[in-house]
Amino acid sequence: MDFKNFRLGLVIRTILLGVFIILAIYASYKTKWYVTTTVSSLLAIISLVEIIRYSEKYKRSLSEFLLSIKSRDFLSTTIDISDKKTKDLLKNAYHTILEEFRNIRIDKEVQYHYLKTMIEHIKTALFSFDENGKVEFINKTATELLDLHKNQNIQKIYSIDKNLFNIISNLNSGETDLIKLKMNDKLNHLSVYVTELKIQDKKIKLVSLQNIKQELEYQELESWQKLIRVLTHEIMNSITPISSLSNAINETLDETNGNKNEMSKISDDDFNDILSSLKTIENRSKGLLKFVSSYKQLTRIPKPDIKEIDLLELLNHCGTLLSQKMKESNIKYTLIKDSESIQCYADYDQIEQVIINLLINAIEAIQDHNSPEIRINILGKAQNKPRITIKDNGKGIDPEEIDKIFIPFYTTKKEGSGIGLSLSRQIMRLHKGSIQVKSQIGKGSEFILEF
Repeated sequence: MDFKNFRLGLVIRTILLGVFIILAIYASYKTKWYVTTTVSSLLAIISLVEIIRYSEKYKRSLSEFLLSIKSRDFLSTTIDISDKKTKDLLKNAYHTILEEFRNIRIDKEVQYHYLKTMIEHIKTALFSFDENGKVEFINKTATELLDLHKNQNIQKIYSIDKNLFNIISNLNSGETDLIKLKMNDKLNHLSVYVTELKIQDKKIKLVSLQNIKQELEYQELESWQKLIRVLTHEIMNSITPISSLSNAINETLDETNGNKNEMSKISDDDFNDILSSLKTIENRSKGLLKFVSSYKQLTRIPKPDIKEIDLLELLNHCGTLLSQKMKESNIKYTLIKDSESIQCYADYDQIEQVIINLLINAIEAIQDHNSPEIRINILGKAQNKPRITIKDNGKGIDPEEIDKIFIPFYTTKKEGSGIGLSLSRQIMRLHKGSIQVKSQIGKGSEFILEF
């Protein structure tokens, strides 16, 4: 806008107003200058009105200019400005802003179509619905999976699968669940994930359904292969010496012609070998029975008895149970908390078993450390889900073994059974939680429990 002309016009009118006011005042002191006083007063009033009108005209023109930008219709908007230069400047400014708006709109449309194409391309089913259950958005994969369309109500999912409808309705933001869904004679293993968001005071729930059947089949096959390797290894370690020693005993007791030797004819050395062999057979048999018993324990975890428990109280209890063991090893034990009570719905006994397993592992990992330390950090208020971290400053876990420590019966300890961590992971999964591990050689290990 050309403000120089506006400023000049305003200065001239102000000067004239001042001249007329001074003239009116001067004439009022003269006894016979009635006409001059009256005329100068009228001219002062007219100048004041002109200043107001002149200012209002530019104010009005600016308002019309802004309204024309809002309506994006410059031609239909009458801007009453006599100054052609100013009018041309307003027009150019308008077209510049309008062009910028047009570019912004084009960019938004391009981004929208790009995002829409990308969402339609992925194989994950996505849809969102409002508080009344009306579907706001749904991609092609979700439509094919659920036969659900935009503007329909998610109540339609109830007729497809009651459990899926309940999961979608009851899951809170950030929570996930697994469900088996049979559609068109196909069994799908779906991972359901929910996110809640608020758009213009409107609550929207975004749901993703990912078919993880192929991944589960791969993991299942891999798990079976790992389990078979462990079973084969353990059974062979027990059966091989049993078979070998049994054969050696039979050869000692049998003569070359097939008749049995009399016990009196067996030398002391052979007799001692027989006793030693029988003792070894007994030990290996007991070891095999213990292995089978451990396997039975791993496959028969009872369903959790879910109740509201105080995780902080549970940790204090576990610390008390192992306090003597830690005291004997001169272990510095620290518990860090962000509140005096952290409530959680879980099975007290099962979570206690997980905590004790992890603490015992930590104690054994720092046996040879000069300044052994175990640090537990529990967070409840700082995030939506309770989180427990158990950290030690032991020797750490070899990177090649990190992926194996949760495999049943895999252990790096001389007297370990190899079921503690596997059992802990199963318990956490039954609680819809997770257990993770971070470790560095020479710096220690950190186990993270999330509920």
